[in-house]
Amino acid sequence: MKTHSVILTVVLTLVFVLSPYPRNFVAPGAPPVAWADDGTVEPGLPVPEAPPPDRPQWPGYVQAPASLDPLLVEQLQRQTDGTIRLDIHPQTGYLRFIGTDPAHFLTAAPDGQVIVEPVAAALTFLQQYGTLFGLSDPAQELHVRHVRTSETGRSFVRFQQVHAGIPILAGEIIVELDAESHVYSVSGEILPGPAVSLEPAISADAARAKAFGILGKEYGLPTDTFVTITPTLWIYNPMLMAPGNGMTSLVWQLEVTTHDLAPIRELVLVDAQRGIVLLHFNQVDTARNRLTYTTNHSSTLPGTLVCNESNPTCSGGDTHAVGAHVYAGHTYDFYTSYHGRDSINGAGMSLISSVHYCPPTGQGACPYNNAFWNGSQMVYGDAVGYALADDVVAHELTHGVTQYESGLFYYYQSGAINESFSDLWGEFVDLTNGAGNDTAPVRWLLGEDIGGGGAIRNMQNPPAFQDPDKMTSVYYYTGTGDNGGVHYNSGVNNKAVFLMTDGGSFNGRTVTALGITKVAKIYYDVQTNRLASGGDYGDLYNLLYQACLSLVGTAGITPADCQEVRDATDAVEMNLEPVSGYNTDAALCPQAGQVPNTTYFDDFEGALTNWITNNASIWTVPVGNAHSPIHSAWGYDPNVILDTYLAMASGVSLPPNAYLHFAHAYFFEGANYDGGVLEYSINGGSTWTDAGSFIQVNGYDGAIGTGYGNPLGGRQAFLADSHGYISSRLTLASLAGQSIRFRWRIGSDNAYDDWGWFIDDVRIYTCVNATPSATPTPSPPTSTRRR
Repeated sequence: MKTHSVILTVVLTLVFVLSPYPRNFVAPGAPPVAWADDGTVEPGLPVPEAPPPDRPQWPGYVQAPASLDPLLVEQLQRQTDGTIRLDIHPQTGYLRFIGTDPAHFLTAAPDGQVIVEPVAAALTFLQQYGTLFGLSDPAQELHVRHVRTSETGRSFVRFQQVHAGIPILAGEIIVELDAESHVYSVSGEILPGPAVSLEPAISADAARAKAFGILGKEYGLPTDTFVTITPTLWIYNPMLMAPGNGMTSLVWQLEVTTHDLAPIRELVLVDAQRGIVLLHFNQVDTARNRLTYTTNHSSTLPGTLVCNESNPTCSGGDTHAVGAHVYAGHTYDFYTSYHGRDSINGAGMSLISSVHYCPPTGQGACPYNNAFWNGSQMVYGDAVGYALADDVVAHELTHGVTQYESGLFYYYQSGAINESFSDLWGEFVDLTNGAGNDTAPVRWLLGEDIGGGGAIRNMQNPPAFQDPDKMTSVYYYTGTGDNGGVHYNSGVNNKAVFLMTDGGSFNGRTVTALGITKVAKIYYDVQTNRLASGGDYGDLYNLLYQACLSLVGTAGITPADCQEVRDATDAVEMNLEPVSGYNTDAALCPQAGQVPNTTYFDDFEGALTNWITNNASIWTVPVGNAHSPIHSAWGYDPNVILDTYLAMASGVSLPPNAYLHFAHAYFFEGANYDGGVLEYSINGGSTWTDAGSFIQVNGYDGAIGTGYGNPLGGRQAFLADSHGYISSRLTLASLAGQSIRFRWRIGSDNAYDDWGWFIDDVRIYTCVNATPSATPTPSPPTSTRRR
């Protein structure tokens, strides 16, 4: 039997909070600035840093194709006798999946020719069909990341998308082939036609300073707490990682940790042209060569060695060390027995755990009520007994497996799948290791053995913890907290795992139980071979079924089993969008059969001729990032205390039952540091009143924070990220007969900027019944997703 050396220094994080740190840190070098209503700076205060006069031309949003090439689609259908399965990426409009059944395959090689080398065969196929995925020149746009061979003999070639040699974040495509180079599936996400300047305007050092500064503000820590390796250039568009649409940017990518190994492993993307932090989130996954340590309630990792393979029973009597050590061994043994895997990285990596961890002074309470995988080892606090729960230990160690395999981002749906993978392997270890209570009442509870804590999720019944059990559940989380709902929304796949394993009826579907062995085989194949780093539930829906088909004849898996897999994923609606939707456009008229009769309209194609502002350096009209046709009004979100607005220059007399409708995309700093409000005046601009109560569709997101001097602090506002253009509609019926003006107002605090607010297609109108003589104003196009 292979010997394991287990290093146990427990720090496990399974809680559902993003940061334990107070927001009381003020970034250095960011003086307070106030502005008068006339746009001048208040006496005695410094002039804020304004956006540079040479604002960039906006790359805009990726435009979906009108249709896929019908000739190529026909060729795929013909090769598979019409059995081909295709799926379109909801944001790019290009394919994200091609799948066949075992009786059919695809090939791009000339008749009778066999291309033996998998990479060459995969590229040959993509040269012919890559345009369906959004590729123009696969040989130049794809770099091989690795080639894997599964136990069935299939090869999986994983490509990284690049543009002019610069990698594209979450741009990956995976081709599955047999030994004769026949193609059975292609999956992944491609950013079509990235149009972006490739010359950074800010240095890597400046990006590092910006990252440290914004994290100091977020976590309440001095900037010299942080450390990172050299930043690298990537290309980023949020549509490959999150709901909605977004602009393509050249970014500096950093992974920021701390000198004292606090539970922070932050992915930070800094725009390489303007220095804006476009994205940051903590990759610490919260809530057998074994080595187990104790930190003795300090922050020093890994600590003092307590257990190893020579002392597997941790003879010192430390129950937390025993639990962490023994259950790390159970996790190792499960992966070895079921999958032939040698430790977390598949190459004998030591399983290091540390128990009795406490964060550095001032960075959290001791005893520490958390545990986490920090990218290289497990860490456990002892406020409650995380290390005493076998499923918790296996859960956290599985985050390491995911890190080395699919690399799923810990963000939105890819993060929810990441969490659910850890839940399923944690529970499978729990159900097969012969330890603890596995009776029916607790069979699918995660963390039921946590001393002093108790279960934290229910895979059989996710709503018991207010987690969704299907995509249209009222519990599906659509906010930006919890990294986009990574813990909450894991419930969708957790329910699917339960149905596949134990069977049952749910949501109009009845699933016959497959048992742990078959389900483990299918999910492991998806996790290690098929899923891209930005994969979402739509991808998982396709890939689970495809994996089952490819595994027929292995571990007793039959074609009938694959129908059970499909029934389970259909039951949880894995291929649907959340009921709330993303990027919803408010209909111009709320009643069917009505069309707008427009009183006022401005699409900003005539610049700001009909508008006034108190700061012309903040509010401008860029080219490219518009709802229609090419211009919009843009209000920059600056890095100083500022209160700016864009207001209608003249009043509009409101007819009875009028509406206001406008398109907008916003990107404000943080979750609630900065934000925008809509106000109206009916006395020529002498006084202004918040219009939030009139919004019928797509209203405010929450309150602006009060801790950093934002002049709009405490007010309800549009916050964070709209994930591309949305539209909002207001009812103005109570103001009929008034002469009204509207203004869009941005409040910012004393440090760190963001893109701000784009506003377009402002319309005041009434709704009338459609008649043959009426010329209806077309409704705005409906996009796919909103936060």
